Amino acid sequence: MSKKTLSLEESFKKLEEILEKLESGELELEESIGLYEEAMMLSNDCQRQLEALEKRVKVLVEKDNGNYIEQDMQET
Repeated sequence: MSKKTLSLEESFKKLEEILEKLESGELELEESIGLYEEAMMLSNDCQRQLEALEKRVKVLVEKDNGNYIEQDMQET
């Protein structure tokens, strides 16, 4: 069975839901551990997605002569 990759927004929403459940204090230990593991996988996936998006972002950089050039975000 293939796992569907969630969008960044969907992953954040799922992380918020997991956090609420964990903070409720109403879960059994085994369920808490399972949710923690799921949250860590979601967090890692979010990090990968953010890094990929960062590579696509361009910024305008003003040069000494007043002109602007476009650079990758990581170069600034």
